[in-house]
Amino acid sequence: MQIGGSASLGLSMSDSTDNIDHEKSFSSTSDNSISFKQKTEDILHSIGFRAMIFFQILAYGSYSVLVHLCEKDGAVAFSSTTMNFILEFVKLIFSFCALFYFTSININIYPSKIQIISWFRQSLPYSIPGILYFINNNLAVHMQVQMDPASYQILSNFKILTTAILYRLIIKHKLTRQQWFALSLLFFGGLAYSFGTLKNSSFVSKKITSNSIIIPQMYIRPLGIPMIAIYCTFSGLAGVYNEWILKKHYTESLHLQNIFLYSYGTILNLFPAILSATIKSQTLNFFNPFHGFSLYTWLIVITQALNGLFMSV
Repeated sequence: MQIGGSASLGLSMSDSTDNIDHEKSFSSTSDNSISFKQKTEDILHSIGFRAMIFFQILAYGSYSVLVHLCEKDGAVAFSSTTMNFILEFVKLIFSFCALFYFTSININIYPSKIQIISWFRQSLPYSIPGILYFINNNLAVHMQVQMDPASYQILSNFKILTTAILYRLIIKHKLTRQQWFALSLLFFGGLAYSFGTLKNSSFVSKKITSNSIIIPQMYIRPLGIPMIAIYCTFSGLAGVYNEWILKKHYTESLHLQNIFLYSYGTILNLFPAILSATIKSQTLNFFNPFHGFSLYTWLIVITQALNGLFMSV
């Protein structure tokens, strides 16, 4: 009886050990699977983020070049308000889709008057950056006529300085001495460059190479200086004010905040776009809001719309 009991106990302990080993093996396999899945997701997120940054660099760098390619007889051939209306409207549609897809907010298709008033009051803080972006986005188009693409890229970096100053004044963020020194170098470097390339004449001379390729000189017309100053100031103010709103209303959905901002941009550009098309229709004898649009114009619309959406993520 004792021998039988010992054999039974030994068999039971052996089975228990096998079960424990099996459970450990299963647990280890499951952990490895989760770890591999997590690593794969991290790698994909990293690749996606880098691709997004790379695209933004291309979109930002190509903007001035594409606008210059749309020039005709020393002026921008298309309506800047029409182009910016399409940009803001596309971003608005994407934001609506993201709001419905990524959030659980229920929006009534037929809202009441009280609900509409509530939304309007909720959106009012976004009217200020909306107006600033409206002015800046249209100014950025017409400013290209006053300078070459390289000069625009260099001088537009002044908005780093204006953003830093306004960030200090509005959000009370302190900068180190090294940061102030770097901003000073940026300012005086840009200032020296602008005076060195300033052209008084309304026509910019061309340099012709031996291969008969016409290369325009780097230039800035006198009107370009105040235009870039206004552009950089409004850009910094809009960015800092927009961040202040985001921090103050951090409980709101990011997509809802984008909807408020893009709604103002869409409305503000709509009426000037209609007015511009109406004025041109008197000479064209037909209403065409897309007059002067080319392949390059639509490339601006696509790249800048995606760039704006990526920046808001």
